[in-house]
Amino acid sequence: MTFSFRSAACVAVLATAAPAFAQNVLYTARPAIGLSVSDKMAARQPRVEFTVTMPDGKTTTATAESQGGGERAGTVHYPSDFGNAGTRVGDYTWVARIGGKVVLDGRFSYRPTPDGQMLFVPR
Repeated sequence: MTFSFRSAACVAVLATAAPAFAQNVLYTARPAIGLSVSDKMAARQPRVEFTVTMPDGKTTTATAESQGGGERAGTVHYPSDFGNAGTRVGDYTWVARIGGKVVLDGRFSYRPTPDGQMLFVPR
């Protein structure tokens, strides 16, 4: 392998350009929860309707469609897949229904951190 001034200059330019690019990147993180239910005995995974009850008592719903021709359960993400969802401080409950029948439920919370961020807390 031979050393050339041209390749060294190219590496130097890339190395000096990287920090400038990194300073211009905006990173946003949002607390979210993925909800998925599968029936291990089913040949095809069913459609699952998830309803989340927010701290103010309002509800919002999203439907997880099966993936891979029904081979894998679908997943929905709160709050992005739920139309009128929010991430307000408080306790949330969720219910999963298949064909109108409740098959699973759970809860989670959003709590503020000392620096003003929102923290997702599974329960």
